[in-house]
Parts: sequence; C-alpha cells; structure tokens
Amino acid sequence: MALFQVLAVGFAMEVAELSWQRAPTIGEMLHRMYGVYRRSVWLFMLGHSGYLYLLYVSLAYDLLNMAMVAALSLKIMDIFTKIDLIRKVYMRKEYDEALRHMLNMRIPPWVWLMGPLTYPWLIYLALTAA
Repeated sequence: MALFQVLAVGFAMEVAELSWQRAPTIGEMLHRMYGVYRRSVWLFMLGHSGYLYLLYVSLAYDLLNMAMVAALSLKIMDIFTKIDLIRKVYMRKEYDEALRHMLNMRIPPWVWLMGPLTYPWLIYLALTAA
C-alpha cells in the first residue's frame, strides 16, 4: 500500500474514533463512552479504530521503531485513562471536587484535531525511518 494511502486510512480511522467520542464537555464525553463500555468492553475497544489500525500497520510492516512505540504508547495510555475515569466516576463513584470540576470543563474545538493530526504523522515517521 502506498504511503499516502496508509496515512489517509490512519486519518480516517482517527476521525471515525473521534466521531463517537466527541462532546462539548469532558463529562459528556465520558458519559458517551460509558454507554459503550457498559454494553461491552470489547465494543469499547473496537470503537478505538485508530489504535487497532496502529496495531495493523505495526504488524503488517513489521515496525517497532521509536515512532511506532510512541504512537502505540500514547494510544494505550489514552484508552486506559478513559477506562480508569469511567470506572472511577460510574462504577466506584469516587470523585472529589477537582474531578467534578474537570468533568464540567468545556473541550475546545482544537483539541479534537490532536488525534487525526498526531497519529498519521507518527505513522509517517515510523514508515519513513531508515
């Protein structure tokens, strides 16, 4: 597959992942993700199409250089943080005033561009590293 196609699919996967997570506040985003997580943790993981695509690219191109490790690590930390917040807020109900304030924070529109711009760039770096 040509480099441009790999990057375009990576961008599309990030946009697909973004489409079901996007919300005006962190709390609403977390509630949306909890709805999927409550149905099935496997469905929750399938919703992270960008992560699954990174795994595919890593295995298909036999890549495990610094850029790919960085991309996979960032994705894993992102997913585990979301799961930890879901468990803390909705299952254990352990949230203090600081967390309650964070959940009511609005998410600026530029934040949603971070995934679709960062991960294809890391894939590019991983594929073009000599």
